[in-house]
Amino acid sequence: MGSVRRTAAGFLAALAALAAVGLPAGPVTAAPATGDEVYAALGVNRVAGDYVVLVDVSRSMREGRRYERVKASLRSFLAALAPDDRIALVTFADSARVVHDGPAGRSPDQVVGKLPPTADGRHTDIGAAIETSLRLLNRQGRPQIATVVLLTDGRHEPPAGSAYPFEQGYAWNQLAGAGRSLRKTSLNAYAVPLAGSTGAPLLARVYPGARILAPASIDRLGEQLEQPKSAARAAKARSVLGDDVTHGIQVTWPAATGRLAAGRTRLEVQLRSTATRIPLVVDHLAVRSDRPDLRFTVPAGPVELPAGGTATVPVTVEWDAGPRRVAPMSQVTVSTTLTLGGDVGSPWADVLTGDLGLTFAPRLDGGATRVSLSAERGSLRWWAVGGVLLLALAGVGWWVRRRRLAPPLAGKLRVRAPGGEERELPLAGRRAALTAGSAGLPGYGEVTASRSSAASSDIRLVIRYSPDGSAAGRQAGTCGPGETVELGGAAFTWRHAAPVRRGGVARVSGAAR
Repeated sequence: MGSVRRTAAGFLAALAALAAVGLPAGPVTAAPATGDEVYAALGVNRVAGDYVVLVDVSRSMREGRRYERVKASLRSFLAALAPDDRIALVTFADSARVVHDGPAGRSPDQVVGKLPPTADGRHTDIGAAIETSLRLLNRQGRPQIATVVLLTDGRHEPPAGSAYPFEQGYAWNQLAGAGRSLRKTSLNAYAVPLAGSTGAPLLARVYPGARILAPASIDRLGEQLEQPKSAARAAKARSVLGDDVTHGIQVTWPAATGRLAAGRTRLEVQLRSTATRIPLVVDHLAVRSDRPDLRFTVPAGPVELPAGGTATVPVTVEWDAGPRRVAPMSQVTVSTTLTLGGDVGSPWADVLTGDLGLTFAPRLDGGATRVSLSAERGSLRWWAVGGVLLLALAGVGWWVRRRRLAPPLAGKLRVRAPGGEERELPLAGRRAALTAGSAGLPGYGEVTASRSSAASSDIRLVIRYSPDGSAAGRQAGTCGPGETVELGGAAFTWRHAAPVRRGGVARVSGAAR
């Protein structure tokens, strides 16, 4: 009950402190476990303990009904033991005698009934009682969790012939050496003085670390016996736990963490408890990095892991890789370390550090991982769009230039056939055909207009004519406004609406192939 009250008081004090500083209430974690709950979970009742109880049966124990009170207290003491615990009852007065050595069982009355009905010894040989306890504990197969309890109301007053005639000497030194040589996982010894001045402190000479409880009224003997019983249960719990208090939580980052892209990435981080007995809780999980352009989101609230259990925590990573760059293939590549941290605890923490006296500081292992961040920040798309626009502009320019170099026909073309007949051919469009129907000429020809350059304003006609219509007989020539050119016996004069220079000379290039 004391452990429960301490745990509850600590919990209430923590809540009061939180309210005092005006902080918002945090997430609810697993409620602290009581000592009984922890012991039940560990199965300490399945771990056998070895109890050796040395009971003074000298005549002085009759005073104030001490002996009867001792037997009543032993009944309560034995009733609280696990059935598999081993109990040895040793009475001592003129000598020491083992009256019971076996399992505690489920009948305390049966074990206590093996004590003498009355205390009638004339002496008090504490040395013989301690020697007997050593002999019992040294037997093969005894449990490794051992407790010795000495109950006496008198000083060491051995009978004649005792191996321990005094409270010191060679025999006592031998006992002390035997006590130090005991190899037990846990060994606790308690001397309970039932009167003001007793030989109870002699127990500490043989069992290092033995506790001499304060002299108490026989009515409080049951309370005194709670101490060795509680200590034995704690020792059992420690033996079951082993090094489990040194374990914690192992963090495993997914393989995708090694290389992250710009934007938002969701990572499934696994938490695994390496403890085999202790349930763990991790709270206030957060991811840290030395890069300010990274942001992390981790679900709030505690994550509970049973012993050896696992849990998956979703972690969202957002990376702002910066603005686009002018270079079309620009790439941003950086590296950093992501560290997942948190507070690891257990609902058993108060019992582990308080009742069991253990150091319990679980931690997160493997929380740090190295990552590479890579993002394409070039303007390739815009470069592609610009290239398409440039090609389009070039195409338009080429088309405009071509149209400029080959302007539309205008005016009229006077054609005089080799036989002297004349005919006027209206010019329009960008190409005119010279045929018998259009120009009264045999064969075939074409008329187009051209400029020497796009910047030039002068336009000349280009006339190609073949009297027989063959490519071999084709001749070509040019003429400006008002000029005449002769090809294949025919004369061609361009009459244009614009003022022209008279007497112009046409140019003939000869046959064109």
